[in-house]
Amino acid sequence: MNNNNKFPQYTPEYISGVMSLRKPQTKSLEILDDITKDVKLVNRNNDLINSLTEIKSKYPTCTDFEKDFISLTFALATGVGKTRLMGAFISYLYTQHDIKNFFVVAPSSTIYEKLKKDLGDPSHSKYVFKGLGCFINPPKIISGEDYRNRNLSLFESDINIFIYNIDKFNKENVKMKNFNEYLGQSFYDELSDLNDLVMIMDESHHYRAEKGALALNELKPILGLELTATPLAKKGTKQVLFKNVVYEYPLSKAIEDGYTRTPFAVTRSDINFYNFGDEQIDKLMLLDGITCHENVKNKLEVYANNNNKRRVKPFMLVVCKDTEHATITENFIKSNEFKNGEYKYKTITVHSKMRGSESEQNMRLLLDVENINNPIEIVIHVNMLKEGWDVNNLFTIVPLRTATSKILREQMVGRGLRLPYGERTGDKEIDAVMLTAHDKFNEILSEAQKGDSIFKAENVIKVEEIEEEKIIYTQLTLDTNKDEQLERAFQYTNMDRTNENTAIFTKTNNGIKDVVSDRIYNTKHTGEPLDELDKKTIASSIKNQLKEDADLSTTYYDNEDIFSPWIVKEIEETYREMVNKFIPIPRIKITDDGVEEYCFVDFNIDLTDFKHIPIENDMLIQSLENLSDRERIKGNRLDFEGYNPKRVVLEELRKKPEIDYEKNTELIIKLISQVIDFYEANYDKNGMQNIVMMNRKDISNKIYMQMMQHFYCENGFLVEEVVDVSNYNLQQAYTCSERKNLYDNYTEGIRSILFTGIKKGVFDSVKFDSKPELILARILERDSFVKNWLRPAKQEFKITYNNGKQYVPDFVVETDSKIYLVEVKGEDKLYEPDVIAKKKRAIKYCEVVSIWGKANSYKKWEYLFIPSMKIQENSSFEQLSKQFVEE
Repeated sequence: MNNNNKFPQYTPEYISGVMSLRKPQTKSLEILDDITKDVKLVNRNNDLINSLTEIKSKYPTCTDFEKDFISLTFALATGVGKTRLMGAFISYLYTQHDIKNFFVVAPSSTIYEKLKKDLGDPSHSKYVFKGLGCFINPPKIISGEDYRNRNLSLFESDINIFIYNIDKFNKENVKMKNFNEYLGQSFYDELSDLNDLVMIMDESHHYRAEKGALALNELKPILGLELTATPLAKKGTKQVLFKNVVYEYPLSKAIEDGYTRTPFAVTRSDINFYNFGDEQIDKLMLLDGITCHENVKNKLEVYANNNNKRRVKPFMLVVCKDTEHATITENFIKSNEFKNGEYKYKTITVHSKMRGSESEQNMRLLLDVENINNPIEIVIHVNMLKEGWDVNNLFTIVPLRTATSKILREQMVGRGLRLPYGERTGDKEIDAVMLTAHDKFNEILSEAQKGDSIFKAENVIKVEEIEEEKIIYTQLTLDTNKDEQLERAFQYTNMDRTNENTAIFTKTNNGIKDVVSDRIYNTKHTGEPLDELDKKTIASSIKNQLKEDADLSTTYYDNEDIFSPWIVKEIEETYREMVNKFIPIPRIKITDDGVEEYCFVDFNIDLTDFKHIPIENDMLIQSLENLSDRERIKGNRLDFEGYNPKRVVLEELRKKPEIDYEKNTELIIKLISQVIDFYEANYDKNGMQNIVMMNRKDISNKIYMQMMQHFYCENGFLVEEVVDVSNYNLQQAYTCSERKNLYDNYTEGIRSILFTGIKKGVFDSVKFDSKPELILARILERDSFVKNWLRPAKQEFKITYNNGKQYVPDFVVETDSKIYLVEVKGEDKLYEPDVIAKKKRAIKYCEVVSIWGKANSYKKWEYLFIPSMKIQENSSFEQLSKQFVEE
C-alpha cells in the first residue's frame, strides 16, 4: 500500500514510546517495519518466492510462509504482551501503509471475548490504542455474527477490525458465503475482495492444522502476522517447529529481562522420594505447597500496606492427572488432616467432567479468582486451564503425578509469571512463582544447566528452610510507665486497689491507645487538638468495649460515674503524648519538571574487558571438494599509520544518546586514553592502531557499557516547594521469623529479625538491613542528644531521583534544634551513581524544607551520609552529626 502522509511521525520508535512497548514488542515492530520496506504490501499477488528470499536473507529462521500468502510468526513468551503488540502492528500498518482492514483470529471463546474488549472498548482498562491520536475515532469492531446484519457496512469507519474465534469461523464458514443483499455479495466475498486485508492470528499454534485454518487462505490477505508463545505445530504425534518465525523471544529471556516473575523449584533435601508411595508424595507436596502459599500471602499483605498498593490475594494451583485423582486430592485438602480443615471452604475443583450448578459456580469463582473478596485460595484442575485464562495472582503451583516435558512445564509455570503490579517489586518472594518439584527435582536441576531453561541453578528453595513468619504491625512507643499509669488512675478515682479494678484500668488504657491511634490515622491527623466531639466519640467507643466485656462489665457499671471523667482525662493525655511522639515530615511538590541532565561518576576503565589483538591480513584458500584441504597464506600486518585512534573511538561514543561530549569531555578522553595506552603498551603503536581501527565499534561499546554502570540522571532547574506537612508517621507492617530485643545478640539473618524494646524511637519495633544500622539505632537510643528517631516507611517521603525512582532514607533523627535525614552506606558503595544521585536529592530536600521551616516555626533539616565502618558501639550521634553532615 502507499504510505499514509497524514501520520508521518508514526515511526516504530514513536509508536513504541506512546504505547510504552517493552523491548521484545519494540523489536517485533522494528522487524515488521524492516520487512515491509523490502517486501512492498501492494497487493495479494506478491511473488511469494522472491518475497521469501528477501525475508530469509535477513531472518534465516523464516524458510517457508506455510500459507498461500506472506505469513510471519513472532514467537513471544507468555506475559510479554502479545495483545498490545497486535495494537502496535495495527497502528503501524494503518499509519505507514494505509491499511484499513484487519482480520484477527482467536483460538478460543475466552481470548475472543478478551480481544473484543482490548481492541474495541476505549473505556476498558487494557484498551491498546490509548494515547494514539490516529485513533481518536476508535476502529470499528466486527465480530461474532455481525456478518448476518443486513445493515452492515464496511465503509462507515476509517479502519475495520474483524475479530473471529477460529471455531466460530470454521462452523459459520459456509453461512458467511451466503448472498447478502445489502453488501451485494456474500460477507466472505466482501472480505476476500478487500485489497488491504491483513490477518493477525493469536496463539496460532492451536489451529495450524485445522480445517478452519485452511479456510483462512481463501480470504487471500496481503499479509499474515502470527503470534504465539509456542511455535510448534502438531503433525500426527509429533510437534514440528514453525518455518516462518522471524523473531523469537523465549520465556527464559523474558524472565531474565524482568518482564515476568521468576520461577523457583521447591524441594526437600536428603529425602529419597523413590521410597515414597504416590499418595505420600502428593500429601507432602501439597503441605509444602501451602507453606509457600502462606509465606507469600504474608509478604503480599506487608508489601501492600507499606507501599500504599492494592492488596493482592494469592492462590495455589494443584494440577492432577485425571478427574479421579482430583477428587481424592480435594477430599484430602478439605479434611482436618490438611491444616486442620482451614481450606475446606477455600478450595474448588475444575475439570471437563463437572456438570450442573457446582460446575457453573466453580467456574464463576475461577474466573473471579483475582478478586480480593473471592474466598478461593486453592484451585484443583485437570487440563482445563487453556490460553486466555490470564491471572496475576497465581504464586504456587503443585503438579501431582503430571508429565514433565520442558514444554508442558513451561506452559504450567507460565500461568504464574504475570506481575500483579505490572513490574517487579524487588521482594524475592513476591517476584517469584513456586513450583513444588519434589520427585522431579533432579530433572529440573538438569534442565537448569541448559541455556534456554526457565529455571536457573540458583533458583532452588528447600521447604525446610522456609521459616514461618508472622505479620507484626508497629505500635507507637509511649513513655508512660504502666505502673505509674495505674498509680495515677487509683489516685484520680480513689477506687480500691483490687484485682478487678487493676484489670479494668489496664484494659481501658490499652483500649484508649488503640482507639486514639486509629483516630489519628483515619482522620489523617493535622496537628489540631481533639475537640469535644472527638473526645466524646472516643470515650463512647471505650465504654462500649467495657460494657461488652463479660468479666469487667459489672465493675464498670458499678463505677460508671467515677470512670467517665477519668476516661476523658486519659484520652486527652494519650492523644497529647502520641502527637508529641511524631516527627513532622514536610511534603514537597515539584512545580517545574525542569530539564533532565545525564551525569557520570568519575572512574577508571576496567581493562580486563579489552582482549583484542592485531589482525593479520592472511589469505585463506579452501578446497571446495575437500573441506580439510585449507591453506593460509601469510600477509603483512595491516597498516593504519595516519589514523587518529582516539578520534575514531570518540566519534563512535558521541553516537550514544546518553553521552554529552561537551559536559563529559574530561572523563571521556581519560577513558579512551587508558584503553589506547593499554593497547600501545602491549602491541606497539601500529598494533594499537590496527586493533582500534578493526574493533572500534566493539571498543566504544565496551567503554560505553562501563560508563553506563557509572551513569545517573538528575533534573536541572527543579522548582520545589513545601505544600504541607504530615504531622503523623506511617505505621509499618513487618514479617519476621523471630523477635529480639534491640540489644540482644543474634547469629545470622538480620533482615528476618524484628527488633523490639525500643523506647526513644517513634515506633516500638523495627527491622534493619545491616548490622551498622542496628548499631546506629542503639546509639540513638542511648544518646541524650537525640530526642526521637524513626525508620521511615516507603511512602513517608516523596523524594525522587533518576527518572522517578523513590528514595527512602535509612533514618530520621530529631534533636532539640534539628531534624536529620540519615543514610548509612557501605564503603564499597559510596561512589556508586545511584548513591550520589540520592545524596544530591536528599541535600536539596533538606535545603527546601529548612527554608520553609524557618518561616513556619519548624526545625532545620540536615543530611548525614555516614560510611558504615564509622559507626561503632562507642560512637555518639552528636559527634557523627558534626562529622558527616552534607551541604
